[in-house]
Amino acid sequence: MTISIKVRAMIFCRAALRLAVLTTTAAACLAQPAAQAASRSTDPLAEASRQHVTTAEKDSIKMAQNTSPPGAAEMAAAKTLTTKVLAIGSWTAKATPDKRPPIMPSEARDTMRLMLAGKIDQWFAKIDGSGAVFLMNVTTPAEAHALLEKLPLGKADMMTFELIPVGPLWPLGLLLGEPAK
Repeated sequence: MTISIKVRAMIFCRAALRLAVLTTTAAACLAQPAAQAASRSTDPLAEASRQHVTTAEKDSIKMAQNTSPPGAAEMAAAKTLTTKVLAIGSWTAKATPDKRPPIMPSEARDTMRLMLAGKIDQWFAKIDGSGAVFLMNVTTPAEAHALLEKLPLGKADMMTFELIPVGPLWPLGLLLGEPAK
């Protein structure tokens, strides 16, 4: 039993020594790569520790080379991603108050068809009555334009739309970094 305790103590000491060598070598690697290279020995235990440190060195080098802020890759991807198009409609000069009522029932039906087809996610009326606003499930303004021009008001040239591509709120990527401790 005493031998077993001694063996366990020796294994524990070797593990502690490996951890100490690994920690010291990793710190030296980050601070002074030349000093770390000069302190290598031919001891098998130290050799095993060096193999582990080599992996740590590679990871440290990769992290050091990545000088972009946390979340930068995600933010860059989100900046280029269009997930919807905001269509802000306005009446044209042809849409006089007497010409609008006859066309509105067919406009409402066709707009509802676009919504049921999944092309319009949400629709609103401008409070001042000057037009409609659609949040569309399309990825390009050209696709939104093609759909809106097929509606009765588009065919009659009674409404035009400002088309704004929108996507993820990419500045939220700044929150991906770890908070300062």
